[in-house]
Amino acid sequence: MACAEDYEKIINFKKQEFQANGWNALDIKAELLLKSASGTEEDLPAVIEAMTECMLEGDQFLNDTGIENRVRSDLTVRFYCDNLSESRRKYQM
Repeated sequence: MACAEDYEKIINFKKQEFQANGWNALDIKAELLLKSASGTEEDLPAVIEAMTECMLEGDQFLNDTGIENRVRSDLTVRFYCDNLSESRRKYQM
């Protein structure tokens, strides 16, 4: 069973790859991230936590219908990769 930090590493790697290639927006769907790491349905909360933790200012949920529905396998986040500075953190811990 993977933890949120494992998924954060995958997301951050993809964001850095997009930035290095000059691509602006990266859309990540929870279920595809789960599959790419060979995770199980039990890992979905960790995937959602990682996606939220990796969000920076300007990043957005593409199909969010409210906090009560946020743990869904089809949840998609658009990450903008032009500026990956940690000072743009959307959710502070």
